[in-house]
Amino acid sequence: MSMPDRVFDGGKLRDRRVIKRLSQAALAEGLHVKVNAVYRWENGLAVPPQERLSAISAFLDADLDELFPRTESPNLADLRCDAGMTQSDTAQYTNTSSPMPVRAAEQGKRPLSDQAVTVLAAAYGVTRAELLAAQRRSFGQPEAPEEEPSADGARVARKLESLRTEVYGGVAPSDAHLASEGNRKSGSAVLTEATVRALRTGGVAEPEEGALGALALAFDVPAVFFRQDDPEVDALILSTLAVRNRFTVMAARGAGQGMPKESWDQLRDFIGETMGEILADEGKGRSA
Repeated sequence: MSMPDRVFDGGKLRDRRVIKRLSQAALAEGLHVKVNAVYRWENGLAVPPQERLSAISAFLDADLDELFPRTESPNLADLRCDAGMTQSDTAQYTNTSSPMPVRAAEQGKRPLSDQAVTVLAAAYGVTRAELLAAQRRSFGQPEAPEEEPSADGARVARKLESLRTEVYGGVAPSDAHLASEGNRKSGSAVLTEATVRALRTGGVAEPEEGALGALALAFDVPAVFFRQDDPEVDALILSTLAVRNRFTVMAARGAGQGMPKESWDQLRDFIGETMGEILADEGKGRSA
């Protein structure tokens, strides 16, 4: 079975590199390739191997699906490439002397053993269900009917989509970055890249409180954001976060460089005091 390669756009890669303020040489050094390779990628003269795309997106702190989108659901080879592995790399996980078990499964000739499914799912950073679904695609088998996400799972997925579109302009931090930030800020290893992906896609029926709390910390939003369905509360939280992000971006870009520090301080105080007054008034209304 031929695999649906991720869409590679050299111009999109160049734009992301420029946004991160990296030279072609710096990107090449980070990826352990020659500068000429980066030049050829960005100018449409060559395309990097699929298994290298995850490393490129990670180095540029970009979501893999945003930078290099896929037009179809992944098969086994896609999951392996997304994990940045060649077929030979998989032998260490399947405890075999060659990559033949993985090669045979990817070619739709012989399915993986149950043990191989478990270890490769962990190595690829996906669930067993996701890996088995990818294996069915490699064998050309029909898709299994998807279960409707639970109300809680659907709510969390919807909230994450709101953050992505309304606060981050369609390009949210990667699942791996969110997992790392959530664990760091919560002081507990409750999130993995696969967990964040499952929460984002509505694949978790009953999200754990610890995971939601860590995810809220990763986004710098109150945990209540993921636990309620009041659109006005959502709008307040999203708009507040958007204003803060906008202020941070303005400062980073040097916007208003002609403004004296006193003026910047006044702008910062105005934003903070306005939000403080809103919350204070709301608190009085509830206690009345």
